[in-house]
Parts: sequence; C-alpha cells; structure tokens
Amino acid sequence: MSILIDQLKMLEAKHKPMPQPKKRSPRLAVYYGWSKLNKIQKREALAVFFLNSEIIPPRIDRGHGYDGVDKYMDVAYKRWQTEGEAKDAAKCNRFYTVYYIFMDDKRIGGSLSKALEQNWLDDRKNVSENELEKIREALRNMWMAKHPDYKEARAVQLELKFE
Repeated sequence: MSILIDQLKMLEAKHKPMPQPKKRSPRLAVYYGWSKLNKIQKREALAVFFLNSEIIPPRIDRGHGYDGVDKYMDVAYKRWQTEGEAKDAAKCNRFYTVYYIFMDDKRIGGSLSKALEQNWLDDRKNVSENELEKIREALRNMWMAKHPDYKEARAVQLELKFE
C-alpha cells in the first residue's frame, strides 16, 4: 500500500494539478447592452444576458470583468440578479440566458423609445423603479453614442377623407 502512495506522490510532484475553474461571488450578474454585429448576428438588438453559473471557464472569460459577454455585446449596464431570477438560473444547463429585443421587429419598428419601453415592461417585476431608470438611461446614452444621427420614428396615422 505504501508503494502506491509513494508512486502517487511522485506522479503528483511530476505533473501539475489541473487548474481549478475561477470561482466568483455567489451573486449572478445581468448585463444590458447592444449586440455586436458580425457574420452571425446581423440585426441590431437590445441584448440582456443573464449569467447562470458561478463558474465561468477561462476560455470564455477574457478577464475584462464582463464574464465573456463583451464578446457578444457592448455592455451598457450591469446589475445583480434577484433571488427569484437566481432560482431560475439553478435549473439551466448553459452559462448564459440571452434575451434580445430586435430593433427591426414589427412591434418596435426601429424606435429606440419602444425598445426601451419593452425592456422596462419585461423587468418591472424584478427590478426597482430607480434601477430601471438607470438601465434605460445607460442604454439610451450608448445607442445615441453609436448612432449620432438617429431620430425617433414618428407615428403616422392615415386619415380617411370623404368628399
């Protein structure tokens, strides 16, 4: 038995132990921002990334403090998940849960205010009013910085004229 223990110690000394995954705080993050356009993502969208795991593999996390989501989106705001949102994360088998509000969606029609309003409606049960306003302002500021010539689409209502 002692021979096996000696051999095991020799092997451990010879080979480095496997690096442990990076362990973070037990709080899970939610990232808000605008999706980056590339070969796969061809439509502009407001993106919301929910982190589902406390452990992010080193191949995903590039060390910029955004848990690897900065590869897919320009981050405008970060908040921590509520207890109800974190319970849902425990049942997931992926690192992220992603929600998009596409700007060319029929309901949105390219309107920034409608996209921000939809995001506000989706988050109103989990996030305080004050934080919702901070999120909305951060998203609006980032959009306006990327699109300086943006003008809000006006609603056009057709009229019927009887002659």
